[in-house]
Amino acid sequence: MKVYINGKGPFFEVPYCCGGCKCGINSNMREAGGLTHCSLFGLTKRYYDKPPKRCRDMFEKALAIGGEVVLVAKN
Repeated sequence: MKVYINGKGPFFEVPYCCGGCKCGINSNMREAGGLTHCSLFGLTKRYYDKPPKRCRDMFEKALAIGGEVVLVAKN
């Protein structure tokens, strides 16, 4: 099933690395160990880092729901 999260996507599965996620803004993809900035959580991660647990859980829930998913910050 295909899902869009905050207008980014489509996602068909949970990303294997932060650099491969469509929510990441990559500084230099060709550079070994380059950095990527997560637009969902505001974190800077290394390109090949494993996504954090909260991110994987969010993707699994969104893929179960399907369609357009909008994330709202909890106060």
